[in-house]
Amino acid sequence: MKPKNFAAGTALLMLVAAYASAGSRGLGASKDDPKNVQTKNLQAGTAAPGKSLRVESSHQAHVTISGWEKNEIAAEATVEVGNSDPAFVKEFLDSTTMTLEPEGSAFVLRLRSPLDWDKKQEGLFGKIADAVRGGRWSISFAARISVRVPASQSLEVDNHFGNVAVTGVSGRIELDNESGEVRVEGCGGELELANSFGAVRVEDFKGPVDIRNESGGVRVERIGGRADIRNSFQDVEFTKIDGPLSVTSESSSVKGTGVAGDARIASSFKSIEVRGVRGRLEIKGESSAVTVDDAAKDVVINSSFQPVIATNIKGELRLSSESSAVTVDGVDGDAWIESSFQPIRISRVKGHLTVSGPSSAGDIRDIGGDTTVKSSFADVGATGIGGNLDIRSESAKVVAADIKKDAFIISSFNGIEVRRVDGGLKVEGASSSVLAEDIGGAVSIRNSFKNVLLRRTSASITVVGESSAVDVGQVKALPPGSIIDIKTSFKPILVALPGSAELQGQARTEFGVIRADFPVILQDAGGPGGKSVNFGTGKPGVTLKLETTADITIKKD
Repeated sequence: MKPKNFAAGTALLMLVAAYASAGSRGLGASKDDPKNVQTKNLQAGTAAPGKSLRVESSHQAHVTISGWEKNEIAAEATVEVGNSDPAFVKEFLDSTTMTLEPEGSAFVLRLRSPLDWDKKQEGLFGKIADAVRGGRWSISFAARISVRVPASQSLEVDNHFGNVAVTGVSGRIELDNESGEVRVEGCGGELELANSFGAVRVEDFKGPVDIRNESGGVRVERIGGRADIRNSFQDVEFTKIDGPLSVTSESSSVKGTGVAGDARIASSFKSIEVRGVRGRLEIKGESSAVTVDDAAKDVVINSSFQPVIATNIKGELRLSSESSAVTVDGVDGDAWIESSFQPIRISRVKGHLTVSGPSSAGDIRDIGGDTTVKSSFADVGATGIGGNLDIRSESAKVVAADIKKDAFIISSFNGIEVRRVDGGLKVEGASSSVLAEDIGGAVSIRNSFKNVLLRRTSASITVVGESSAVDVGQVKALPPGSIIDIKTSFKPILVALPGSAELQGQARTEFGVIRADFPVILQDAGGPGGKSVNFGTGKPGVTLKLETTADITIKKD
């Protein structure tokens, strides 16, 4: 596509600035200036056997191009000029021409007027230059160009400060416009479009499209191939793209649905909302709220500082954000989620799940595979985990339930609650209370300064506590060879076991009292105030290792 030419000199820059800001009154004219308005109609035409068409109009022309069944090109133009001097207007119009001439493999349609500064400034052009320099400019100018071309025509349009519309053309189409609106409808072939400071709309295009629109909005609907869109500062909307989609934007909202291929979308500071992508989807949104729904393959999202919502993802999900609230619901593959300082809510992931959320509260439900969570300073909840659960947090309350395999939990300074684990449980809780219920495998607890309460366990129990009271009761099962090994300090130990249990081992306290409902052998521990109780019926059973500086109670439950 031909680059813009802005090297027309200081006078042209003054003209463009004044021209763009003027209304129907004309450039530099007051609303009371008397105005003489005259028009001129121009026509041009030719047969078009196999040649492309290039349209050139450099100043405020509205260009309309449509396809027809004839194998010829027909152009009509209306030019309107206004000024207080009728003779000046007539001279201006007499110098305005439209030509259609062959150049190489193309026809070139040109609209030229004294506003074009690429010619030597003589006669009328010199008058205009003097008027610009002297501040006496008071001319208004407008043009409309209507072109009919063969339906299979290839086009190249170069236009400034006007609108362009193309319908019913199916060749290669190149549109280069500036500061105007562009619309392409019912066309095909291949589209390359550049614009600025005006809206672009493309509908029902059978083929690939490449759109650039600086400081202008873009809307594309029903595109029969690849779509590549680049713009800034205005909205992008898309519907039904039959190939891959690429959107690269700046400070623009992006919204759309229905992409048959892969989609890659980048923007900033405005929302991104995408639905119905059949290929792989990648989104990069700096300070952008992101919403994704109904993606048939893998999804990758990178964002920051605004909420992210991802639902109904058929492939894998990789979501990396900063200081963003995250909601994920429905992922058929694995999921990797990263955010901070805002809540993370995840549900219905069929594969494995990995979450990293510093200072983020986590609510995790219905995960089919192994689940790993790293967090801090905010509550974490995990329920319905189909694999192993691994939560590593700091200064956070943790609640977990319905774990199909093993569970491993680390936290501090807040309570830890775990219920219904089919496998084993391991907990490390610095200054954390621990509640564990209905655990199918071995239990291992390490904590300090808070209570440990275990209910309805079914295998060996190991507790290492510092200044922690320990209470074990309602034991479901104690397979032969099970070990109950509890060691703490300054707080009591209470263990309630089935009355039929065969016990062996020892309970030891330094300053407390030992009470047992099972047959024991009382022995002196060999030191002042120390006591120990040995158990042993001679039959294989459960091994007890209980030690604290406070009371120990062993009950038949």
